[in-house]
Amino acid sequence: MSKTITSTELQKNIREAIDWTRTRREPIVIETYGKPMAAILSYDEYEAYWQYKQARAARFAHLRQLAAVNAAVNELTEAEAIALADAVRQELFDEQHSPNE
Repeated sequence: MSKTITSTELQKNIREAIDWTRTRREPIVIETYGKPMAAILSYDEYEAYWQYKQARAARFAHLRQLAAVNAAVNELTEAEAIALADAVRQELFDEQHSPNE
């Protein structure tokens, strides 16, 4: 579970916040006027996030290629191919974020 602190607390205790995140490997959410504005992550979590983002971008690039092939095979317009790729993207998103899993 993440810890939440105010931006003022962060200014006063930056070293402790960094140490807390690094040693516990849990994020700290920074709030300003009661609203989340930023988060501090351990470097390992940051690296995992970027790896996820790169893998996700590669999957979407592959989907776009498949949509282009499908368009050529099925003689779809570019707009139809993009709509198809968007639908597949949404299905993948829904599967990954399904509350049943």
